[in-house]
Amino acid sequence: MKSKLAVLGATVPALLALSAAPASSADVPQPGKSVSAKANSSGSLKVKTDIGCKYRANDPGQLTHGGKTVYATVQITWCTPKPPDKCHLTIHLANPVYNVAYKDGHWTSCKKMTLKVSYHCADLVSKRQFVTVGTLGMVYHGYQRSHVFPSRTVTLYCR
Repeated sequence: MKSKLAVLGATVPALLALSAAPASSADVPQPGKSVSAKANSSGSLKVKTDIGCKYRANDPGQLTHGGKTVYATVQITWCTPKPPDKCHLTIHLANPVYNVAYKDGHWTSCKKMTLKVSYHCADLVSKRQFVTVGTLGMVYHGYQRSHVFPSRTVTLYCR
């Protein structure tokens, strides 16, 4: 499966990668660049490949036609063989004006995971737009990276 940037709103997983580097600012790599796997004079180890996870925000939807509940999910679908130290995944189900549901996955070890929220509609008379918005934060040996990623906007009968 090809990875695409989540900022494009793709439902295909995107990869958020961290590059590990020594503490010396002269040796810190540019974001997204790989560094070689060897120890430097200070004893710090550089990692040859990016470290990170693939993730996605799934389009919100109703379980059944005419159902009164809107569901949304975000997922970490895969992590590199050497995963980040910690990950923090959150989900928001939002309409264009405000969030209607939220869940926090808290800081945990990086692995496959799914967060799901639901919103119970008061009635099914009018249409509203909904979007799933996820955030992923990662930490590896003190280096941090985070990303906010939305799904496509979906119009559903729900008020």
